[in-house]
Amino acid sequence: MGGFLGTRGDFIVDLVMTISGFLPFLLVFTFYLAAKGKYLLHKYMQIILFSIVVVLVVALEWDVQFGGLAGISDQSPYAGTIELLIVFLVHLFFAVGSFFGWLWLIVKSFKRYPKDFDFNHKKWGKILFFGIVMMAVTGWLLYWMTFAA
Repeated sequence: MGGFLGTRGDFIVDLVMTISGFLPFLLVFTFYLAAKGKYLLHKYMQIILFSIVVVLVVALEWDVQFGGLAGISDQSPYAGTIELLIVFLVHLFFAVGSFFGWLWLIVKSFKRYPKDFDFNHKKWGKILFFGIVMMAVTGWLLYWMTFAA
């Protein structure tokens, strides 16, 4: 099935890219909830967003392995270039680091909330937010280089 963003990307890739574009804004909204004292809503929205990201990553990986994206991405003028490899590796660094960091923060927070919540949750949240924003930015650059250029 073709995508909806007008590139060579398919539906799954376009869906992942669209949600990754909204993810930083949704995370900022969850930070707003926490700042207003709505901690349970913040907690559950974080878990839901993380779960959505996991499902999307699995779908994207399936699409890469079995959906024919390799053949489509070979049509890019960046296919096989060092530039694409560098962007991919930087993206992978932020994606993997953010995934495991976010998982760690959710598990640690879930175990400690609402008591004994003094491990600098907010600081780690800001660090992970930076990683997630960089993952989204490098993901969009990778998308452009692979499917739009």
